[in-house]
Amino acid sequence: MCHSFTLNDLILFAYSEPDQSEAENYRKVIRENIKLSKEYNTILRIKQYFKSKKVGPSESTIKNILNYSKALSVNQTKNAGNFSLLLN
Repeated sequence: MCHSFTLNDLILFAYSEPDQSEAENYRKVIRENIKLSKEYNTILRIKQYFKSKKVGPSESTIKNILNYSKALSVNQTKNAGNFSLLLN
């Protein structure tokens, strides 16, 4: 019985290889099918591209959040409850 591979199967294989025997079956099918081989190589290139990219907030975003937290003052009163002041 021949298993037809979808793009999702290739992506899952690229990001988390299954056990050794199943991985070898995937590699064999990919080697034998030119279209699958091209798609798999494209997925691997995209995976490398994403690894090289910085994920996270920019330095200016971090600085703005820290500055805001330094300027914010939250006080509690007995009668009015909590109130916030943004100090300059």
